[in-house]
Amino acid sequence: MNPHVDAVREQNLAWAIELGLIPEDDHELADALARCRFEELAGLCHRDCSLEALRLITNCYTAIFVFDDMLDDASSEIGGNEALAEHVTAYLSAAVADEPRPLLCLNVPARARIIAVGDAYANVAKRLLRYTNRAGLRHYVEGMRTYFQGCVMETRKRNKRMTHVADYTIVRLRCSAVYPTLDIGAIVEDFDVSDEVREDPAFQTMMSATNLCVSYVNDLFSYAKESSAGEHSNLVAVYATAYGMGLRDAMDAAMRTNDRVVEEYFEAKAHFELEHEVDEATRGYIKIMEDWMRGNFDWYHQRRTERYAHNLTAAIPA
Repeated sequence: MNPHVDAVREQNLAWAIELGLIPEDDHELADALARCRFEELAGLCHRDCSLEALRLITNCYTAIFVFDDMLDDASSEIGGNEALAEHVTAYLSAAVADEPRPLLCLNVPARARIIAVGDAYANVAKRLLRYTNRAGLRHYVEGMRTYFQGCVMETRKRNKRMTHVADYTIVRLRCSAVYPTLDIGAIVEDFDVSDEVREDPAFQTMMSATNLCVSYVNDLFSYAKESSAGEHSNLVAVYATAYGMGLRDAMDAAMRTNDRVVEEYFEAKAHFELEHEVDEATRGYIKIMEDWMRGNFDWYHQRRTERYAHNLTAAIPA
């Protein structure tokens, strides 16, 4: 665990209030953010970075999760309307690069909060430029924009039942923000991985396996919340509905699927290391991927977050 975690906790809440992610008088929402403990997740995934870097990473996670929760809410108009999702994500796509944002329609639901999310992303981008130049932001920005495209894709499938795990995997790889969280860590820790390495098939398999591992673990722990809201974009729900499984069998199948993507990660890593002389930057990026997979699991399993605490008993059979 990063030793600066405790010092980040109050800063993250103050940052979220200052930028409007949480209205200053909304004590219930402030308490909810405090219970999430995103600084714990950042500290597990980046054990050696500086206090300033850990603050930046935690703030970025918070902005991502706030928008993600806005889409997942059962009453979300944005999450269920493709045209509206495209409009909002175009606005946020400019914000993540701190570029001029297109006009956000006055009648957009939760407009003030969307603007606050955009301000938070722009704030993260400005602070990232202390570590790199604009060219150095490209993978992080591309990753965030791919995530937004995935959010739009998910609106099309929100009320549709997946008929196969493979269909769900395609969507999950797009509608997860794991890739940009890997890249923001690489920026602050100065791991500049070459395009040649990033384009290597084995390295790409390692990245996609990391994405799926983090996403599937989240699905396991968020299942009860999402199923109670009628959300079908969850690996457990796919197994239950597409294959007619009971909850215990669906959970077991989801966990076996997650185990398999971790095995694929290490198989690809072994192949990659046989074919390449791995430099320091690439080794550092590999460590971020592995710390993210393990750290995300520990964040949930060790009860370092209460994000889904009220759902855990219902979600995971004894």
